[in-house]
Amino acid sequence: MKHICVFLFLALLLGCSSSEPETDIDNQEQVSVGEFIDDWTYNVNPTSTSNFDIAAFRLWVPENTSNLKAILVLASSSNSNALGLADSEEWQEYAVANNLAIISVHLKSSSTSGYYAEASGGSGKALLTALEKITEQNNISTIADLPFLLRGYSAGGVFSYFFSAYKPERVIAFANIRGGGLSVTSDSNKLIPGMMLIGELDTPSRNETMKNMVQLNRNNYGLWSYVVEPKNDHFGSLKNSDELIKLFFKSVLAQRVSELNNELLTLSENSGWLGDNVSKNLFSYNDYPGYKNLASWLITEDFANSWKDYQLE
Repeated sequence: MKHICVFLFLALLLGCSSSEPETDIDNQEQVSVGEFIDDWTYNVNPTSTSNFDIAAFRLWVPENTSNLKAILVLASSSNSNALGLADSEEWQEYAVANNLAIISVHLKSSSTSGYYAEASGGSGKALLTALEKITEQNNISTIADLPFLLRGYSAGGVFSYFFSAYKPERVIAFANIRGGGLSVTSDSNKLIPGMMLIGELDTPSRNETMKNMVQLNRNNYGLWSYVVEPKNDHFGSLKNSDELIKLFFKSVLAQRVSELNNELLTLSENSGWLGDNVSKNLFSYNDYPGYKNLASWLITEDFANSWKDYQLE
C-alpha cells in the first residue's frame, strides 16, 4: 500500500511540474512588432508605453543603391499621413541627384498615448524598426545603417528636432518648418547642423519658441540657424521652405559625410558663415563684427546667400 501511495505521489508531482511551463506559455501574450502594408510600407504596432497610436513608414530607393549616402526623412503636420511624400517625383529627383533614399512618415497620437513628436518616447524607435524590416524584406539591409537628413513640417518638424537629440550619431542635419512645440533637450545635438524655418505671420508664441531654441544652441556654440519667410503663416505654401532645405541638405552632405565610408564628420563652428538675424548681413566667421552667438550659423557662403535671399520680400 505504501509503495502505491509513493508511486501516485511521484506521478502527481511529475505531472504538475511538466505542465506548468505549458500553462505559462499559453498565457503569454503574443504581440507582433508590426505588419507590412505593402513591400515598401511597414506599420509598427504600439505597445503599452508607446507615444503613438499609428506609426507607418514608406521607403523609396533609386534604381542604383550602391552609392547611397543617406536617408531623407519626410514628415508632415500633426497626425497627418505623409506616406505619399516618398512617391513625390520632386523629392525622388532630388534624392537621385544627391544619392539619397527616402522614408516618409505617418505618425499619429492621441491624448492618452502621448506626443509622437518626442522621438525618445517610442516613435523614434518605430522609425528605426520599420526601416530595418523594409530593408530586410527587399534584401537591401545595409541601407538601414545610413545616416538621416530630417525634414519636417509643423509637428513633423518637431519630430525632426527631437530625433536629432534621440539618435544624434545617426543625424547629418535637420530642418524644422514652423514646428514650435519644442522643449530643451540635452546638448547632444548641438553640433548637428539645424535650421528652423519660420513664417513671418505665424503665431508669435510659436515663432519666439523657435528663435529661442536657436539662441540657446548658439549660446552653447552650436551650429543652428533660423530663417523667416516674409508674409507667410503657419498653413501657407511650403515651396520656398523646401527649396531652401534642399540647398541646405546638399551643402551639409558635402561637408558632413565622408566620401569613403559615409562616416559623419564633425564640423567646427568657425568653419561656417554667420548671418545677422536683424540686418541679414553676411560675414565669414572670423570677420563677424558683433557678438557671434547672436547670429545664425550658416554652413557655406553660397548657402548663406540663399538664407539671405529667402528672407527678402
